[in-house]
Amino acid sequence: MLTREENRVLNLREFEEGRARLRSRPRALFVELTENCNFSCPMCRSGGPFDRSKNMSFELFEEIAEELFPTAEIVDLRGWGESTILKRFPEFVDRTLSYGCRVRIVTNLSVPNEEMWRHLVRNRALIAVSFDAGEEKTFETLRSGAKFKTIVRNLEILADEGRASGVGTDNVHLNVVVQAAALEELSQIVTLAGRLGFRVHLNPVTLGHDDPDNLRFHRDRLAASLAETARVAEETGTEVRIDAALDEEWALTEHTAKTCTHPWMYCYVNYAGRVGFCDHLIGQPGESYLLGDLRTASFEEIWNGPSYQDLRAEHAAWEKGLSKRFEECNWCYRNRYVDFDAETHPGYAEHTVRLTPANCPAVTGEGTPRPPSPGATRPSLPLTVVSHPPHQS
Repeated sequence: MLTREENRVLNLREFEEGRARLRSRPRALFVELTENCNFSCPMCRSGGPFDRSKNMSFELFEEIAEELFPTAEIVDLRGWGESTILKRFPEFVDRTLSYGCRVRIVTNLSVPNEEMWRHLVRNRALIAVSFDAGEEKTFETLRSGAKFKTIVRNLEILADEGRASGVGTDNVHLNVVVQAAALEELSQIVTLAGRLGFRVHLNPVTLGHDDPDNLRFHRDRLAASLAETARVAEETGTEVRIDAALDEEWALTEHTAKTCTHPWMYCYVNYAGRVGFCDHLIGQPGESYLLGDLRTASFEEIWNGPSYQDLRAEHAAWEKGLSKRFEECNWCYRNRYVDFDAETHPGYAEHTVRLTPANCPAVTGEGTPRPPSPGATRPSLPLTVVSHPPHQS
């Protein structure tokens, strides 16, 4: 078996060469511990009763860990559900750490378990906290089931542990799904993040093209809010990143047009053992993007099987267009900059888009009109990373 470092070097080379069949293994794993969620968010999905059958068994987790963790660098312990609500979540974390992998989660931060949060920070986990509004009432409306004060208290715990342990707060960020109901509250989110020492990442909500809450109907409000947010960010020394264009006509093509690393470097395993390639195309809406099933095939048969090889071949030549099977990916090629891609491909750090007063006009399209991208169509799935579903947690 390759060492982790040997796998890293080989994987980067196979990506650059556009190989369809790989000797390397995935370096970023998304292991869906559960499809259950304790929130019911309108931008994401309806809630439902807790269903134990939608939790990953510890036995399946161990099988995945034994085969894939020795070469993985990052293991993201989430998926369509909120993993931290599971009683055994700390066990999954410790087992992952025992392999020398770095833990990542996207979470709604709702669980009042101070020791668990401190443990994650001390172990340098990458933590993205879904946080979409600055006011308690708005927040609890957008994230039904949330208790704003509990989440803010947990944020304070993360910040305190970062300082107390010497780890710092760079590994934590607030992941914001930008939506019409909270546009004027973006600067308040940045003020809170600045007080605690966290970054803020902005992502567009995904709605129907004619939905009145689609951001395209709120461009003036959005532009004004971003200008104020940029001012507050500069004033408080808070880094604000834009992970994907907040309006498709504002997309900065110099940062969107690049080969997606996911078919080569990422792998998603859902709670039942089915395998996919993208952390944005997960859960029930993303079932058509699953490429294999560990219950009926080995990982090698899936990872280098016909579906995965077709996927890589298409992405290696993405400028020629993707087939209908992978057409959802076209949205990212038009709109996505980077979220945490630079963790596995350091060269993509140059595509990080930061919001500042100086670049705000370009980010909002002010004074730089852009025609709609040829063939631009609205994706049918939510494509913004979130804590459970492909939006946020």
